[in-house]
Amino acid sequence: MKDTLPDLIRPLIVLTLCVGLTLPVCTTAQTFSYDGNRWYEIEVSIFANESTSTSNELLISDSSNLVFPESLRVLVPATSSYQVDFVETDSQADLVEMPAALLQPLAQMDEPIESKIDHERVIGPVFFSGESSFQLTDFERTPFIALGDEAAHFLDYNEDLQNSSDHRLLFHAVWRQPVMNRIQSTPILVTGGESFQGHFELEGNLRFSYNINRVDVEANLWIIEFAETGNPNSVFWQLPPLPEMNDDDDNTDNGAVAANDISFMNEVRSMISNELHYLDHPDIGMLVQIRPYRLPEIIDFSF
Repeated sequence: MKDTLPDLIRPLIVLTLCVGLTLPVCTTAQTFSYDGNRWYEIEVSIFANESTSTSNELLISDSSNLVFPESLRVLVPATSSYQVDFVETDSQADLVEMPAALLQPLAQMDEPIESKIDHERVIGPVFFSGESSFQLTDFERTPFIALGDEAAHFLDYNEDLQNSSDHRLLFHAVWRQPVMNRIQSTPILVTGGESFQGHFELEGNLRFSYNINRVDVEANLWIIEFAETGNPNSVFWQLPPLPEMNDDDDNTDNGAVAANDISFMNEVRSMISNELHYLDHPDIGMLVQIRPYRLPEIIDFSF
């Protein structure tokens, strides 16, 4: 670790290492789950180093290195499984009009209720059809779901970062995934911080892959210092468009962005299970931990 390791995190990592010295050596030789894959629970926190000067050797002179891979996965929010799309209506009158099929007793219906419902005039979700694709997410077995704080181990670290004047937390996520070899692995989109002209302060991707008897994390991240409007010293950068944009009005333009500086992190680190790892950079800090996870067996039952 370099000297730029934040003082507020150093004691926590030292404590983790000391505890690890008293325990048997732990490797990443993870056992297979019933689906034939090695699963891990992964937690990542990425923060900006506010106290460092932007005049360092890791600033890039052009945007040639700022690219997203062709295949890129976005972590799915845990709340997405509870979102139901409602049918839009064209007039206020639809709010009080009920389809006649719903008012007719079921015993008097001579055809299925689905065929009698005018779906364009029903307010809210219709649950009569068995062809709906809606289903609840299995949080224990579905990969790449951004889990809540109940699964997080970095809450104390994040609180220290947020209370520090020298650092600013930009990204934090916990998820589970099968870890394949690098050819089969899919990078994960990372965005965080303030947004401006269709981009975020922090952008890039993370890739986790299995390499013989260890897990490698590959971090390709860049942090943007947006320029104030009308700043004569700013430079316009042609940044790659984000694969998935927010619906904010401010995130509509993916053209050139005015920025004072852009710093780039490109680092690969081999990790050991359950150990806290720190990836160092003058402008960006990253905490990452992989925890072996085994898929719960599927219980087959019937009434």
